[in-house]
Amino acid sequence: MSDVVTAGTPADLACLSVAGTRIPLPVFEALSFTQHELTDALVDLQHRTGALQVCLLSTCERIELYAALPGGQDASVLVDALAANRGVASGVVDEVSTTLTGADAARHLLRVTAGLESFVLGERDITGQVRTSADASRAAGVTGLELERLLATAVHTSRLVHRDTRLGEEERSVAAAAVRMAAYSRGGDLHGLRLVVVGAGHVAAEVVADAGRLGARVTVCNRTRSRAERLAAAGATVVDLAQLPEVLATADIAIFGTASPQRLLEAEQLPSAGMDTRRGLLVLDLCVPRNVAPAVGRVPGVTLIDLAGLRAAGAIDDGAVLHDLARAEEIVEGELARYLRWVAGRSAAVSVSRLRADVEAYAQTQVDQATRGVPDDLRPLVEDRVRRAVHQLAHGPTKRLLKAAEEGDDRLVEVLAGLFSPPVRPA
Repeated sequence: MSDVVTAGTPADLACLSVAGTRIPLPVFEALSFTQHELTDALVDLQHRTGALQVCLLSTCERIELYAALPGGQDASVLVDALAANRGVASGVVDEVSTTLTGADAARHLLRVTAGLESFVLGERDITGQVRTSADASRAAGVTGLELERLLATAVHTSRLVHRDTRLGEEERSVAAAAVRMAAYSRGGDLHGLRLVVVGAGHVAAEVVADAGRLGARVTVCNRTRSRAERLAAAGATVVDLAQLPEVLATADIAIFGTASPQRLLEAEQLPSAGMDTRRGLLVLDLCVPRNVAPAVGRVPGVTLIDLAGLRAAGAIDDGAVLHDLARAEEIVEGELARYLRWVAGRSAAVSVSRLRADVEAYAQTQVDQATRGVPDDLRPLVEDRVRRAVHQLAHGPTKRLLKAAEEGDDRLVEVLAGLFSPPVRPA
């Protein structure tokens, strides 16, 4: 069963989280979204949930669905919506997911964006992915002020964590972990080894840079050659994707890091892979969905490691300092509190307006009574003193009303909002 955690503020925020570290990779692949699917998926998920606002984050590490639901709507609707959209049984989604609501959902997004829930602790890639998700929701017309503010808070929190802790001192990502794994498998050094990178995006660029620093001879394969040309400046040789089997036949290591939803390498494309190298061919597939068919790992001379294998091998454990983790959690809690105060202020706006209108009416009543028979030259002075006294009297209840809204005490908010209301006269 999914682990349901509840919180009172903001009451309509819900999150469905599927972490790739905790479930079988085939199930995770079935639930994942490619970039070009996001717009249609967001519209469909909003329709299925009845949510006022929706955001979807789908990366090689996690799938997160955030929604601002109408009051009283059960968060379990997110499970059914994701299952229906992906064509997966609701029971399967329920089994592999965690549902959070209110402040717990907001806190989770802040921790995810800061890299505190990542395979590689503190990695930075997720921040850009959250920004991309926010842009997709905006483009699909399914976001709103509350969710926009939360996403912006999450990105800001990530900046603070990476600025104020050692989690931000070096590149921390799945790509960097893959290069470390490749180097470890070859005795800690890549000098002179032939390494093939498939892809030309951010992940591929990081692999090229890291492997180049370790002395590897890097070849980049990409379907669109012009997009990969910029990697030539980093010392890589660029070839067309059609030449992949040819370059793999003499390669020592291959790292796949594309956003392609299709398989790019099948076992039959490698009849003699690794035969020209002493140690065979190491293939690391960092993609979701996987770009390399599992059968590739059964080809003689080939070792295949996917994301699950990378985790199991411990390549993503970078030993972050406990002090930095504690500081990161402090930053998250501070920014969360700031966001919740903003939400409380918005939810209390109507009640505060009502209180202030009643205070003004009460002040005018007191002014009228206090200035009866007062000479005209003294009237402004008396009126000013009376208004000041009434406003000072109302200052405490106004602050307490805002505090009650922040704490989710709706009953006290209602009582304080009506504190200066005129008494109801019997009919």
